[in-house]
Amino acid sequence: MTPRRLLRTLTTILLTFLFLTGARAQEDTLSVFTEKNPLVYEDAWDLWPYSFLNDKGEADGYNIELIRMLMKELNIPYIIRLKPQQEAFIDLKEGRSDLMLGLAVGFHDEFGLYSKNAVTLFTQSVVTPKGQPIEVKTFRDLGKPGNKVIVNDSSLCHHLMLDYGWGANAIPSNDIRESIQEMSAKEEGQIVWNTLSLKWLINRYHFDNLELTPVNMPHGEYKFMAQSQQLLNRLDDAYTKLYAAERITPLQDKWFYPEHQKKGLPQWIWYVLALVALLTIILAAYTISYRLQSRRLTRANNKLNRRLALVLHASQVRLWTYDIEKNRFSWRNDNGQVAYTYSMEEFAQRYSPEDFTRLKAALDELAAQKKPEKGPEKEITMNLRAKDTEGGDHELRDFYIVLSVLRRNKEGIPTVIIGTKKDITEEQAKLRLEEERTLRYWSIFYTPVVGIMLFDKDGILVNINPKACEMFQCEEDEIIDEHVNIHDMLDLGNLALNEVDQYHASQFVDLDKIPDNQRKIKSIHRKGKLCNEFRLMTVHDDKGDLIHVFAIFRNITDTVENQKQRMQEAERLKSVQAILREYEGYTDGVLHESDVRLVTYSPASHTLTVYRSVNEVQHALTQTRCMTLVDENYQKLAMRILGDMDEREDKNINVNIRSTLRVKGGMRLNLQFCLMPLYDKHGQVESYFGLLRDRSDLRDLERKLTIETAKVQEVENTKNSFVKNMVQEIRKPMDTVVDYVNRLDPDAPSADEPMLREGILNSADQLLHLIDNILYLSRLEAHMVELLPQPRDFAQLFEAQCAAGWDKYQNNLTSYIVENPYEELIVDIDAENLAQAVKQLVANAAQHTECGFVRARYDYIGRRLIISIDDTGDGIPEEELRRIEKLNANSTHSTKGLGLAITKELVGQMGGTFEINSERGTGTIAYIMIPCHASSIKRKKIA
Repeated sequence: MTPRRLLRTLTTILLTFLFLTGARAQEDTLSVFTEKNPLVYEDAWDLWPYSFLNDKGEADGYNIELIRMLMKELNIPYIIRLKPQQEAFIDLKEGRSDLMLGLAVGFHDEFGLYSKNAVTLFTQSVVTPKGQPIEVKTFRDLGKPGNKVIVNDSSLCHHLMLDYGWGANAIPSNDIRESIQEMSAKEEGQIVWNTLSLKWLINRYHFDNLELTPVNMPHGEYKFMAQSQQLLNRLDDAYTKLYAAERITPLQDKWFYPEHQKKGLPQWIWYVLALVALLTIILAAYTISYRLQSRRLTRANNKLNRRLALVLHASQVRLWTYDIEKNRFSWRNDNGQVAYTYSMEEFAQRYSPEDFTRLKAALDELAAQKKPEKGPEKEITMNLRAKDTEGGDHELRDFYIVLSVLRRNKEGIPTVIIGTKKDITEEQAKLRLEEERTLRYWSIFYTPVVGIMLFDKDGILVNINPKACEMFQCEEDEIIDEHVNIHDMLDLGNLALNEVDQYHASQFVDLDKIPDNQRKIKSIHRKGKLCNEFRLMTVHDDKGDLIHVFAIFRNITDTVENQKQRMQEAERLKSVQAILREYEGYTDGVLHESDVRLVTYSPASHTLTVYRSVNEVQHALTQTRCMTLVDENYQKLAMRILGDMDEREDKNINVNIRSTLRVKGGMRLNLQFCLMPLYDKHGQVESYFGLLRDRSDLRDLERKLTIETAKVQEVENTKNSFVKNMVQEIRKPMDTVVDYVNRLDPDAPSADEPMLREGILNSADQLLHLIDNILYLSRLEAHMVELLPQPRDFAQLFEAQCAAGWDKYQNNLTSYIVENPYEELIVDIDAENLAQAVKQLVANAAQHTECGFVRARYDYIGRRLIISIDDTGDGIPEEELRRIEKLNANSTHSTKGLGLAITKELVGQMGGTFEINSERGTGTIAYIMIPCHASSIKRKKIA
């Protein structure tokens, strides 16, 4: 058996084992996928050979065939969509798709769950031109300074380089196919990516000048991804079944290892090879003569190609051809040889959608063109914008395109179309700049904002815009025909035109005071006062000679006339502002002293603004921020109030709100809002204004009073309950004593006298024991019991106290067991009080156990004395157990509860813990854990 078949067999056994051990019954939730609601599978459109768009624009690759095989196996209707990989991940995360394949790495965890089976491993390799030194052999080589590598954007290698801080060495690429084509053409650079994808691209496009070298670096597992774990489980089961049936391996060999498919040759091939060898010998002579002739033709063709290259280089023209039958474009170098080959979709990416539509229409027109009977082939010329990717430029540039038929078949139908392009970006840019300048000039000159006049180098008016005609109330033709001089128009003094550049001035004239016969410019018909602000700008040619003078006018007559009114209004405004500042000072003082804040709410912006003073904003809170600061118990109230104000309700707002913030002392901040609506000029509510007060101290005082009142009431109720229950407990033995005493006759002794005397003694003993417990518990609660830990031998003490505890309650159906693992255990404890606690627990267990056993045991572990008393009695109901866990002196309701309360309180004051576990009908177990120091430990020897 070959190593490869052995490995395949072991893998099959392992996958079968995982399938059998991982199989479990589960509800088939995949029945929701129907023909009307199929499973949606999405994948990348450029991950060769896993998933990609082939030359026909159809989904193809290993992933696609694997999905089709699995869906057929599971009988699930499906559709396949290919798109950019990151969009596919987002669709899976947001539920727009159901399934995809992806790397099981940390940065993909957010998009979905992974399958158990790994479809394949993603190993990494580097592609370099043959003969170039290989600089990347291990993962650490990627971090060497200046070691630039091209990586697929957002790939595993790219993420690893960013995580290790080597991002400066990474050159991200969105199209590895284009990058590897460019590397093959320039024979420089290096690309690190998935080994199988790089291998497929090299074989697919026959890059014979490139070599592939593995890189020792972390690899990734390629797994199914989905939001449904049940769907992934079904896929794992189906994949395991197909793999075990050896249906996956041929698919992997087809796409990843095509060389594996060439195993051995059939017998008939050898006969064919022999025949071919014979034919080769026969054709050898013909081949030699053919090669001699071919070499002559090649030399002639190379000579023509060199001439063509010189012509193309001199004219900066480039060639490409379009094969109509194969629907492919071939980009040719200066020698006319094919340098790059593109599909229709790839070639379209170089153009804008509108320009490629025009180009495609022209190609279709030439493809349908019949061969002309006379004259040359028809040519189509156009200007298009495209990316000169072969020249290393990825920006859109302007090209002049010429299309014509290069080759036809025997029927005269075009088969190949040739296209030439010439870069006219600079010419088009100059043309657009010239048009832009002309448009800018006319748009500025005829602006309705300012008046503009254009004078020649002698100062004679040659043009005027409509705004200037409106200002001076003149007609454009009349004032230009009058040959108005700039000095008649403006008072420039002795200033020469060459010196007026950026000259800025204003002039005022009262035209009513100038008689009509004394006016220098007859075409101006304006009357009254006129105040103009003007600026002069000169235009010079390349030699520096003056060409034109621009005069830009702005009528400021109204501005000057209104200046006095504005000054008077400013004086009045100052006096009003002084009063307002005085008022603001008083208001700020009141706000500071009273710890009150001004507050406004704007329904338009949904913003609550708190002012520390009249003009000082303390907080500006959005509605969302306000809700995050409101206590959850007050959020509905706050939302309702904000909603009323957003609806511009015409009413006053007076509400108390508790926030999540805490003031000094740890108490919650309680705020009182008192707002009133403000109205616009139409009488509609525009905003709300009011005061904000801190009522935290008052609310806290109210809360404390409520709590203290409840505590007093609870203590009173507890005390009454305690007294009532204790009186009832004491009354029982007292009634027994009185009853038995009344039945004794001193004059006539009866036969029951011994029984009555024994009953009186027992009841008196119970009463005495009960009173002792009450007094002892009261002393414990008052911390009047003095605890004096001293070294004592607990091994001897324990057995004696257990016997004393169950002595009065023993019966023949119950076993009483003491487990004492030590011969001697001297620990520092308060022996008398601890013995009291043990005795209470043992007596309680024996009293409530009618059959079975009562077992007492202890141990010393981790500087703690651990005592457990368990029995097989009736147990304690759950509600009673919860009550016992909260036992104290003020909450006991029976003698049983009183004994447990004494034990719990006593153990607690010793620094220990007391726990009790019980279940109705299964018995009870109680634990005492006392921290103490052992000075001598001697365990019993086990026989």
